[in-house]
Amino acid sequence: NLYWTDTGTDRIEVTRLNGTSRKILISENLDEPRAIVLSPVMGYMYWTDWGESPKIECAYLDGSERRVLVNTSLGWPNGLALDLEKNKLYWGDAKTD
Repeated sequence: NLYWTDTGTDRIEVTRLNGTSRKILISENLDEPRAIVLSPVMGYMYWTDWGESPKIECAYLDGSERRVLVNTSLGWPNGLALDLEKNKLYWGDAKTD
């Protein structure tokens, strides 16, 4: 599957690699979704939202059980990396450098 964030429509979507079975996973309470990473083994996706209330969130790969992980001391979180061995999430912030 291919997952992406769309800042223009404020959505997170998924599709099969051949373009079939496209589905909107999250379309509410997103301001400026940016980066997204997946943990297929754990079944989670993580993403940044750098709008008026910047945050880093996660949900299951089907979009369910959404929750905020970080919502303080953020400016423009716009890059994510997931260390699967150490189970750590790293992010870059363009506003706070």
